[in-house]
Amino acid sequence: MKRCFVILACLALGTSALTAFGDKAPSQTLLPETEASLPRRQIQVGALKGPTGLGMIYLFEEQPLLAANTSAVYQAVAAADIMTAKLLSGELDVAVLPVNLAAKLYNSGLDYQAVAVVGNGMVQVLTLDPAIGSLADLAGKTVYVAGQSATPDFLMRSLIRHYALEGINLSYQLPIPEIAASLVAGRIEHAVLPEPFVTMALNGNPSLRVAFDLGRLWTEFSGMADYPMSVLVIRRSLLTERPAAMQALVAAYRRSIERARANPAEAGALVQKHELGLTAAVASAAIPRSQLVFIDAQAARPQIESLLRLFLEAAPASIGGALPNDGFYAPPATP
Repeated sequence: MKRCFVILACLALGTSALTAFGDKAPSQTLLPETEASLPRRQIQVGALKGPTGLGMIYLFEEQPLLAANTSAVYQAVAAADIMTAKLLSGELDVAVLPVNLAAKLYNSGLDYQAVAVVGNGMVQVLTLDPAIGSLADLAGKTVYVAGQSATPDFLMRSLIRHYALEGINLSYQLPIPEIAASLVAGRIEHAVLPEPFVTMALNGNPSLRVAFDLGRLWTEFSGMADYPMSVLVIRRSLLTERPAAMQALVAAYRRSIERARANPAEAGALVQKHELGLTAAVASAAIPRSQLVFIDAQAARPQIESLLRLFLEAAPASIGGALPNDGFYAPPATP
């Protein structure tokens, strides 16, 4: 199990229906004359291994044709830095990324647009102490946090400041896999973890439990219903030159998410088959906890910006020094 924790460590941190691109099946998509005249193109699609790729699993399995002149190849990418390199080199046309990484790449000049939020908040506080039920209960305790200067860290620090709490010691001494393994072994008592490490830890130690959900506190703090963890980005030129094919891709992805949520056991088996970094058992258990969604990026802009402000205040370079401008958000398109 420890080896599985290690494999997943860099994958978890780097994650309403989409209406902009409709819901037509690829075979029903009628190409505009200009798009139909374009040469054949194979789109390169990348998803990070681990929870970020769970919603795309049926695209990996079925490889749907997007249009008569447009197909796609799907690849599972091992880590966020590798994904970044592939985007910088132009190797990938479509990707699913942590929100802050998508913003940073856009602000760095990469011409990709955010099309949809595909994963919402999935960060939990785990504990072995039955007396812990709120953030205030952690006063005087050491809490191990998954990833310094990542979403779980910024969430915890912001909430502690907001509620004017003192005496909560946040520790970054252990890498994420060691945090999960140490919880299972009982060497530490409290931790902040994202999926799939939450599921893996809970499965490994029956005395562990979720003390509280950071999402609920985030709602109280920010007024937002949730916080986004991952977004779908597509090269701008594809959205403008091949809109029907991209419409088909987006619709197929949305259906894949719906199917994964409805059939976690089946989807989990496919995750293992396509080597997305999780066993079938862990993936099946993690899918219901992973907040797989498909929300139009423009509709989710308030939630995206609310989260990115945490990064901007604490570590501006982590999002490229500024909130992304209007061009970051893909405009609605006619189905």
